[in-house]
Amino acid sequence: MKLKDLSNELEISLESLQNFIYDFNIDLSFCIDEQFNVTEKFKQFTLKNIDFLKKYAEDHSKEKTLPEIAKTIGVDEQLVLQFFVSNGIPEELAKNIKTHISSFLIHIYIGGKYPFIDEAFPETQNYAAKRLVGYTDLYFYLSDMMDPFMNKDQSKTWGISKPAGMVLYGPPGSGKIFWAQQIAQMIGYEFVHVYKDYLAGNLKTNKNSLTHFLNAKLQQPKTMLFIDSLDELLTKNGEQSVFSENMELINSILRHSQKNIHQELLIVGSAEILNLFNDEVLAPGRFDMQIPIFPPNADERAQLIIYHLTQNLIDESPLLAILRKHNALCKSFWEPLANQMKLFSNTMIIDFTQSLKKRLYALHRKDETKNIELSDKVLMASFNEAKAKLTTDYIKRCAIFLIEVKQNLGQDFPHRILELEADLESFQAKKAPINKIGFKQDDSEKQTIANNKSADPTDLAL
Repeated sequence: MKLKDLSNELEISLESLQNFIYDFNIDLSFCIDEQFNVTEKFKQFTLKNIDFLKKYAEDHSKEKTLPEIAKTIGVDEQLVLQFFVSNGIPEELAKNIKTHISSFLIHIYIGGKYPFIDEAFPETQNYAAKRLVGYTDLYFYLSDMMDPFMNKDQSKTWGISKPAGMVLYGPPGSGKIFWAQQIAQMIGYEFVHVYKDYLAGNLKTNKNSLTHFLNAKLQQPKTMLFIDSLDELLTKNGEQSVFSENMELINSILRHSQKNIHQELLIVGSAEILNLFNDEVLAPGRFDMQIPIFPPNADERAQLIIYHLTQNLIDESPLLAILRKHNALCKSFWEPLANQMKLFSNTMIIDFTQSLKKRLYALHRKDETKNIELSDKVLMASFNEAKAKLTTDYIKRCAIFLIEVKQNLGQDFPHRILELEADLESFQAKKAPINKIGFKQDDSEKQTIANNKSADPTDLAL
């Protein structure tokens, strides 16, 4: 039974069931096996708690005001108001807000507890064994978008065809290669990584070999070609000498694969900024599906720290012993530090864990008693080393990414957009207030205020 079949049986929309799993941070392995079938445990849980799930689905399906949210979760309106204010929304605006964000998710953020869910799906004790750390919402979004590949009747029943090409876009280090591999696994395609250096080389000598390579892949069933940094090859400015030849070659393959459904080829490219592309690149019939890849949120950062610290370690590992001694194998230990890692990419978190491992290893070699302390000094030293990549340019790219996501898919990822906005707000340059008490504004002062109000949204500083 697929999740879609379960939603039909429960008479609950598939979207609300997916969002329930995401909002309550339920490990995907509790719900779906590797063949994308619903587990018996999750099915029994849904049947037992059908009344709550229907209440959640009703709340999820409608736009809600602040009083309606407070009534649904049984709390004072002031607590709900404070939630929005703490996430960067002005108080007067928050009082009249209407949102699709789940009332129950807001309840969790302000300290609400749901013991029956926690007991049914306890927090994992082995993060290294998880198939997917966080990102349940993105996983479900991708599974919906990839349905034309997995459901052969999609084109007949809904007239929805496979995308000719895809672009995964997001800030540097957000995990675009990882998600391309996940998509290939999801749809059962062979993943072939084509590096930009290969395409950007001297095509006068490599063009024949490149054409031969791509034509050979075109003849093989179910092949995904992943082109790294596609935005650097196919930009608007046309400065790259290889632009026209690359575009001609890729477009001819896309057109050919569209015409012959038996030659299953999917071209996927990665990009940091969609707006850098020539308009023709994202036109229908070319790279006509764009998937956002977000930096991890605070909860995912805490999980990823444990995952990268413990991945591939043996049971006798001295590092595991140190982590166990300090109760550092549970998410709560890392949450304070993860909250400080605002806008950290997946790569930055890996940098942090690698730095921490090296520092603990150095202490382990020097200390004959092997009584290693996971001190604040060691943690902050590793944190500051990883933070070196959090440059002004990187933060601006996150701000541009946020603008593009809100323009394209603002309703699909409301939770992530809210958290990303709050993280960006903490880096935004604050304008010095103008003291107007007892003075009449002259024209120059009015112009200064107007300029400040219209500041570029990417005008950020560390």
